[in-house]
Formats: sequence, C-alpha cells, structure tokens
Amino acid sequence: MSDHTPHAPPPWRLTGSGYVLLLFCSQACGNRCAEAIPGLAGQARGGIGALMLVDYAHSNVGPYRELLLAPGRFDVGQRRAAVVTHIWVSTQASVDNGRRNWGLPKQLASFETIEHGSDGERVRVQLPDHAPVTLSFSQRGPRLPLSTRILPEAWRALEQPWNGHYYRTVIGAKTRARLARLHTINTPAGCGFPDIGGQKARVGVYADRFDLRFPPATTRPIASTQRPE
Repeated sequence: MSDHTPHAPPPWRLTGSGYVLLLFCSQACGNRCAEAIPGLAGQARGGIGALMLVDYAHSNVGPYRELLLAPGRFDVGQRRAAVVTHIWVSTQASVDNGRRNWGLPKQLASFETIEHGSDGERVRVQLPDHAPVTLSFSQRGPRLPLSTRILPEAWRALEQPWNGHYYRTVIGAKTRARLARLHTINTPAGCGFPDIGGQKARVGVYADRFDLRFPPATTRPIASTQRPE
C-alpha cells in the first residue's frame, strides 16, 4: 500500500458500464481461488459466484477499470457469505482505498481493449511481469431496468478477511441492462488468475449505465483460533 495515496473514505458512489456473469462454482474451485488469502483455506462451500469486467467512469478516486472474481460462498467465521478472491484494477488509488475501506484484495493491473463494437468486446488484462488474461463478451436483446433492492441482504453482502478483521459490506446498485455472454476467457499459466473454464455460467448481463453504492464496512476481529499460523 502506498503511503502517498490520499484516503478516500466511504461511502462511495460509482457509475459506469460493464459485464456481470453469474457462475455456479464448485467447492474445489472456490478453494483453489482462495489459496493465497489468509483465513480462507478450505472454507469454500461453492454455489453462485460472479465474474465482472467493469469500466468505472466516475468514482471517489476517479475513473478506473476492474476485473473481479467472487467464486461462490465461504464459511467466514460464524457466517457464510460471498468473498472476492481476485480483484484487479487499473489505478493505485483504487488498490489502496479498496484494501483500506473494505478489505478487498485489490492488485494493480493494465487493461487494454483489443476489440470493441456495439455487440461486444475483447479485453486483455495483465498483472506486472505476468502473462495476460484475455476475455471476450457479447451482448444482445433489449435494455431493462434492474435493481439490487429486490434481493435479500445476504445476496448483496461481501465478507472479506483482511489484516486480522472481517470487513462486511452490503452493496446496492441500480442499472439498465441487456443479456450478455462470456465467449472466451484465456488464463494461461503464470497469469495470476484462476482457471474458471469448468464452472457453469448461469446468466450474464451488460449494464451500460449503472449506479453502484459502497457504504462503510462493518468490521469484527478474526478470532485467534481462525487466523493462519
């Protein structure tokens, strides 16, 4: 974390566009994805997760891009919740404030749009000194309004272990969206992103104009018996 990054405290309001793909993730996949996160080893329970590729046009730290993976639910202390295991972003300000505010394990990456059209795009995302990840999406159908208000809180909550605490955040969003599909995701050896090719895609959407709100997280200490040695 950089000592020179200004603190941008929550709440945050973010607007932009992007793809959200719901996946049914196996328990084994969740455990592979969480190998590098202290306190999550062996805690995956599988279920509905999400892959997201987002372009934030406006945020509390300015515009940035993001690739995110939440591979199902985990036992987090005495709760079962969604956990983000991989989240790559294009600016250091997003990295530092995402870790500080919500315990998100953000990493700095470069983003390049290789192809872009009205019906989809192909994007390359790369950590420094790693092989690139390449994703291609398409979109179709009419745009319809969507809101997270129709979902129970448990479906909108993230529970992130970070620096000896659990960070719980209940997010909210509204948008208009159309159907989308992930056509390819290429995760070569050494890219730093897990292979999720075997996980079942349930539904995908492309949100061309969303409004996302990240409130302050509530924190609680991780019990000493749950911390890694």
